[in-house]
Amino acid sequence: MAHIVLAHGILGFGENPLTIGVNYFNGVAAALSNAGHQVFAPTVDALGSLERRSEQLANAITGHWPGTFDLAVIAHSMGGLDVRRVINRHRAAGSRIKHLITIATPHLGSPVADAVLDKTHALRAAIPFWWIDALGENTGAIPDLATRTVMQDPDCEGVRYMEVVCKPAGQSWKTSPFFELSRAIGNFAGENDGVVARSSACCQRRAPIAEWPVDHGGAIGWPTDLFGLGTLAAAIAAPAGHIERYLALAERFNN
Repeated sequence: MAHIVLAHGILGFGENPLTIGVNYFNGVAAALSNAGHQVFAPTVDALGSLERRSEQLANAITGHWPGTFDLAVIAHSMGGLDVRRVINRHRAAGSRIKHLITIATPHLGSPVADAVLDKTHALRAAIPFWWIDALGENTGAIPDLATRTVMQDPDCEGVRYMEVVCKPAGQSWKTSPFFELSRAIGNFAGENDGVVARSSACCQRRAPIAEWPVDHGGAIGWPTDLFGLGTLAAAIAAPAGHIERYLALAERFNN
């Protein structure tokens, strides 16, 4: 069994008793614990820069799990960039990470960040207004999420890197508030999950280990289909297949 860190993305949070049972990965920590794994879900600055978030993550890991035993990480969205930065620049924690699975992580940035930074960007009109208000053009995280041609923190020796990409399937996706945003991103970067293009979520050196038929929120058990009602339903019960997908990821840490 593995020691697993769950790393959240932008606007996210880790273990927090104030959320009254609602958690970022929607039931994954409990499911992994029930399967025998040791699980830690730290919180970092929801809107902080990559440098700030990665430093907080490194400190949280070494504080919660001191020692030298190996760690595995499952990271969503910007959380994947945070972990890569920890591995590259915060060796006390980073040298212990031997497995990293990133889910819908914008390794090469997201055009959504470009549009938040540039008020004249053609994609900006398709972004829900409340997202722009929540993200804010002066948020530390946004410049780190802008599109780029190379990864900010490359692979390091001794770490097994794996990527999961997401692309919604079926008619229910057309009722998502992010459907128009996904179509607009498609004009810039092709297939995407409503926030991150497939080409950015993949690593240029290898094929993804899985392709999930969900949107960016659905990747962590919070789908936005049915005009947003899917999110409310997920607060009662995780969507079908959600927990099983994460248990399958954790099995890879035993191989």
